[in-house]
Amino acid sequence: MLGVSMPYRSSAIIISVYKDTEALGLILDSLLNQTLAPNQIIISEDGDSEEMRQFMTTQIGRFPNLLHLTQPDNGWRKNRALNRAIAASEAEYLIFIDGDCIPYPEFIEEHLKLEEPNHALCGRRSEPGQYFSTLLRTKKISLKRYESTYLLNFFALKRDRVKHYEEGIYFGSHHPLFHFIHSISRKNSHIVGCNFSCHKSDMVRINGFDEEFTMPTTGEDSDIERRMRLLNIQMKSCRNAANMVHLDHPKNFNPEISAQTTALMASKDDTPYCFNGLDQHMNIGRSE
Repeated sequence: MLGVSMPYRSSAIIISVYKDTEALGLILDSLLNQTLAPNQIIISEDGDSEEMRQFMTTQIGRFPNLLHLTQPDNGWRKNRALNRAIAASEAEYLIFIDGDCIPYPEFIEEHLKLEEPNHALCGRRSEPGQYFSTLLRTKKISLKRYESTYLLNFFALKRDRVKHYEEGIYFGSHHPLFHFIHSISRKNSHIVGCNFSCHKSDMVRINGFDEEFTMPTTGEDSDIERRMRLLNIQMKSCRNAANMVHLDHPKNFNPEISAQTTALMASKDDTPYCFNGLDQHMNIGRSE
């Protein structure tokens, strides 16, 4: 199913990963079953783990357009890994997801249907609890089954302490309800790093991700949005169309880290171009 998909723009999906090969396997299975295939799949690993390397040897033959990028595991450097993936991408349009989020089958097609010049697409994810996440991880329930029974499983998902339940409901961009919802919430679209897309040329214009952010929570999404808006790039929602499911795992929310990254962003001047970003990785090899 992988290859050029006209009349849409050429696309690359960039998957941020760190050691979770089980979840990545489910994502790759989903990419084999997309209604529209990406032209390129880039695994952006913030590290260089042996388990990921061994796993990738089992996947290369399934995907002729698969690229696995690594870097030394020297702390949280997701932004650096993402910049290297952007530099290596060959597509016009870039779709970014996290390695613990499984895209619905319509995911790529919906991103490409909704893209337009001078816009970035902003998606979200539903977050089932441990029970449904384990069913998905162990393949006791397929993603197709999860999606098709999502409304029927409302009470079971609530018992599982699902978060953002409404984000798992698929309308599709063709549905009148989709257009109605987004007509009244158009100004409330914001980038979340686990599910967004944009033109590669716009990423080049802002010089990609700011690598001065070496902790999570802000630098991989809010800062990108801030700098895009300075160039009058509009935020456009793809919620309830480009859906994904986030697999449950222990979270270590750290208010101190959040405060530090927020302060770092506040210290930036009002320029769309970051000075420690994408340009330093252009025209370099695939590993360093």
